[in-house]
Amino acid sequence: MSLLDSVPLTPLVLLGFFLVYKIIQTLKVDPRPLPPGPKPVPLLGNALDLPKTQEWLTYARWGKQYGDVVHVSALGQPIFILNSREAAVDLLEKKSSIYSDRPYLAMGGDLVGWSNTLVLTPYNARFRNMRKYLHRLIGARNSNQFWALEEQETKRFLRKILDDSHSGRNETETGTVAERIRWTAGAIILLMSHGYTLAAHDDPFVKLADIATEQFSASTEPGAWLVDLMPSLKHIPTWFPLAGFRRTALKWRATLEEMAEKPYAMVKAQMAAGTAHPSFTRELLEDKGSSITAEENHTIKWAAASLYSGGADTTVSAIYTLFLAMTLNPRVQKCAQAELDSVLCGERLPSFQDRLDGKLPYVEALVKEILRWAPVTPTGVPHRLTEEDEYRGWRVPKGTIVISNIWGMTRDESIYPNANEFRPERFLTKAQGGDCETEADIQPDPRGIAFGFGRRVCPGQNLADLSLWISTAMTLSVYNIAPVSGAEPTFEYTNGTISHPKPFKCSIKPRSTRAEQLILAVGEDPAVAYLPSQKPVDIVSSDKGQESD
Repeated sequence: MSLLDSVPLTPLVLLGFFLVYKIIQTLKVDPRPLPPGPKPVPLLGNALDLPKTQEWLTYARWGKQYGDVVHVSALGQPIFILNSREAAVDLLEKKSSIYSDRPYLAMGGDLVGWSNTLVLTPYNARFRNMRKYLHRLIGARNSNQFWALEEQETKRFLRKILDDSHSGRNETETGTVAERIRWTAGAIILLMSHGYTLAAHDDPFVKLADIATEQFSASTEPGAWLVDLMPSLKHIPTWFPLAGFRRTALKWRATLEEMAEKPYAMVKAQMAAGTAHPSFTRELLEDKGSSITAEENHTIKWAAASLYSGGADTTVSAIYTLFLAMTLNPRVQKCAQAELDSVLCGERLPSFQDRLDGKLPYVEALVKEILRWAPVTPTGVPHRLTEEDEYRGWRVPKGTIVISNIWGMTRDESIYPNANEFRPERFLTKAQGGDCETEADIQPDPRGIAFGFGRRVCPGQNLADLSLWISTAMTLSVYNIAPVSGAEPTFEYTNGTISHPKPFKCSIKPRSTRAEQLILAVGEDPAVAYLPSQKPVDIVSSDKGQESD
């Protein structure tokens, strides 16, 4: 072996090869045009134009300037940005067989390891197996299996909020409500995914999921990492001066691995001891039995991790938006409470049966408006085209990254007039107290946009919808939400793939003595898990998991 054979390629040499390859690619001529977009510069393309923060705002501005399909490129990588539901449906749903792959994300997917989870798994057999497993648990046909669990944990949430109200925490500390929402989302998801009942304080699994999902959002943010545009940089040694991203990725990867492995190992240990509670993980492992392969073991572990890491964070954002929206829109809050009072008469808390019976149309519209006004994933997760295509006479090169600007779609003034206004009435007829003459005039349901498109649509959308609806109905039936004098919040959201309201203070007080009595009656029932293949099962849990703060 020569000396040169033992010396690794330097980052500059790798960069040189990369640029030469891209130059060759650009010399290939195709007579078909690409969609309009910002003017590129040689070699770099639009790399310097790509936004670093809240990219959905820039994408929406480009949409107004260039049209609903915008083309940009970064170092030769074609990127299509879709700013209309029509374009997203045409490509991501009607042609889902070739538009369902994920782009290679060197930082979040490879270096950190999120490609093990469903959200970044390539479109292959493993992806289809994970989807099948999750659909078996949380598909639309099975949603009523979780009514009791959702109702029970939301009641416990009400009780925790009451304790905070008595101590004044919500008015003096920012982010307290988000903590309570996160605990409740974790209690529901972890009970389903791993049969695990949360500790009342500082649960370790919730902490892990919280940290890991924040890191997911940061590591997959479009344009945030140079290594995503130049994957060869991932080979830079960790000691190299410019390799801070590599050291960050190692830390984040360790968190992600721990998040997936710890609860999974717990279930396997409990199964061996005969003490495992019913759960998604236990059921799949029992089905496979002793003949389970290493690949199946890996797929089940990461399917379970996908369930609770994805569901816990997105649900938190949507429900936290409820509190922000009510703080900023007291008129809407009063309208929802008037409807709730007319049905409940202050004698009970709402239930999913009320929804099934169609008794609360304004609350239903309110849930839709939350998802429209502040979509949880403003630009979704990018898709990748696996074959050459054509759309509206434009060439769509193989390997194109396709981004759905969900925020831009839900703020499209031609579809949602006065889009910046929080107004549930846009989803109701005048007979229901809304804006529309007939049902045909009602603006499109944003749930057809907010959860993604095609074969990559969020598999937990039904569960997320349940959580948001019951949280909205129960919370507004017993609490008044108002700004704190001198600390009024504004519409501000975080960066990242999953966007949250920035922490704020709010006043949350019981609406009446009777409302407080309903809240205080909460907390006596044992935790309940429902699985599609079996009847409801009571779960006996430790005292620490049943306490209220």
